[in-house]
Amino acid sequence: MVSRDNPGDSAERDIFLREICESPDTLLHSAEALAAQADALAGIRSTLEGRRVTLTGMGSSADAVTGLASILGRRGMDCPNIHTAELLHYRMDALGPGAAVVAVSQSGLSIEAVKMTAKLRQKGGIPLVAVTNAPDSPLAEAADVSLDIAAGDEQGPSSKTYVATMLLMHVLAEVIGTDKPIDTVVEQTRDYAEQAAGALREWLKDAEGLGQTLADWIEPADALMVLGRGVSVAPAELNGLVLKESAHVPAQSMDSAEFRHGPLELAGPGLNAVLMCLEPVQASLDARLRQDLIARGASVKAIGVEAAETPGLPLDYSLPGTAPLIDAGCAALPLLLAAWAEASRRSETPGVFHVGAKVTTCE
Repeated sequence: MVSRDNPGDSAERDIFLREICESPDTLLHSAEALAAQADALAGIRSTLEGRRVTLTGMGSSADAVTGLASILGRRGMDCPNIHTAELLHYRMDALGPGAAVVAVSQSGLSIEAVKMTAKLRQKGGIPLVAVTNAPDSPLAEAADVSLDIAAGDEQGPSSKTYVATMLLMHVLAEVIGTDKPIDTVVEQTRDYAEQAAGALREWLKDAEGLGQTLADWIEPADALMVLGRGVSVAPAELNGLVLKESAHVPAQSMDSAEFRHGPLELAGPGLNAVLMCLEPVQASLDARLRQDLIARGASVKAIGVEAAETPGLPLDYSLPGTAPLIDAGCAALPLLLAAWAEASRRSETPGVFHVGAKVTTCE
């Protein structure tokens, strides 16, 4: 069992579990690091003001900007969310006067992000804001303004860095999409991080048990879907990614609404579905999908915030809730633990990359 006070004791036996269990402390460290980046945050606000902002990333970073785009859209900002490879090869000519790019890359080394910076320099006049976990990386150094995720070193699949990245997505949403004073944003984010870290520690009291229980549930399934709407798409996509890359589980992530447009025909015995429920205003839609799946014989788990529960349908794993994008980081934790548990059954080195690498440096 992993203790709440020192989860690393049991997690030392492998990197992946240890890094998942470091998520609460990483979240707090990232929040504390914001105070030293107040000037950068002010620079981002002034750099992006009045511009049409394109959000971009690959892998788990693309998942993160998906959530950011959803929140900014609700605040009246049309911010296209484009995979960096798509932007690099096919959409660059659409960036005209008045455009700006926010690029998220944990390593700052991803090949598409590095090539994109060169093309932006060639075009000229398009500001670049970078969010990385490596302030000395090519992406960060090429940017007009750069934010440091400050998540520390991560060797396994994206876990604590994803949680911290979502905290930075919350900060960007406040800086870009509101006129709150920067000091207020930093202070409120620190408070949210403390609340969220406490909730994560509750889940991590028995990290191994939680992961093994979900892995036991996943294994007999013929198909596994991870579904969400709004900000919930971000953890759904991240979990689908990590289950594939770490445990070789062919999990499919999808927007819950898109799932009704055809893939709903999968509903039946043998389908296991995880619903990410982080949107209280759409709780009735999540509940209806959950009921429809169960009625057809599918097995369903629900992860989300307490405000998104509906009468008679309690969540299997719930968070008190802080801010939507921070919640979208935390909600990934149960399935991250399931990915570790399943990977540990299949490999002596769970979370180690055997075909690709943590950082993608070739197209």
